[in-house]
Amino acid sequence: MTISVRFAGMGGQGIIFSGIALARGVSLYEKRGGKDLYAIQTQSYGPEARGGSSKCDVKISESENFYPFVEIPDYLVLMSQPAYERFIDVTNKDTVVVLDEDAVESRPDIEYYDIAATKKAEEIGKRIVANVVMLGAFVEISGIVSKKSIQKALCDVAPKGTESLNKKAFELGTALGKDAINAD
Repeated sequence: MTISVRFAGMGGQGIIFSGIALARGVSLYEKRGGKDLYAIQTQSYGPEARGGSSKCDVKISESENFYPFVEIPDYLVLMSQPAYERFIDVTNKDTVVVLDEDAVESRPDIEYYDIAATKKAEEIGKRIVANVVMLGAFVEISGIVSKKSIQKALCDVAPKGTESLNKKAFELGTALGKDAINAD
C-alpha cells in the first residue's frame, strides 16, 4: 500500500503545516494491522512570503523503502484557484479532489468534494485555520488515518496557545467531510 496526497494553495494558507501534520500523524501515531506506517513529506513554494504558490506532498506506505515523490496524487487538496489550474491536470480518473469551495471556482470532471473551509473558519473567528478545517475534511473523506492520530500531531506542531482553536477547526472539518460524503 502506498498512498500519495498533495496539498496545494497559496503561501500563507498553511498548506505546508497541513502536510507536516498529516505526515507526523501517520508516521508517529498510526498503525495498520499492528504495523507501523511510514510517511515522507516534501514541499515547495514560491519566493513570496505570502500569496505565491505553495505545495506540500505526503507519501504514505507500509514499507520503509519507497519512492518519495508524488507524481500523480491519490488525493488532491486544493485551497486556491491558481493551485487548481496548476495541479488539476496532474491527476487521473481515480484521484479524489477536496476543494475549498470558497477559494476554488472551477470543478473537475473526476470525483471531488466541496468543503466550505474558509467560510467556516471565519465563522469560528480565525480564517487562518481554514487549512486545519480542510485537513479534517480530508481525514474524514479519505479514511487513511485516524482522527486521533492527526489530533495528536496537531498538538505537536501547532503554535502554543492555539491547540483548542486547531482542535475546534479540525473537528469542524471532519463534520464537513462527513456531510460531503453523505451528500454524494
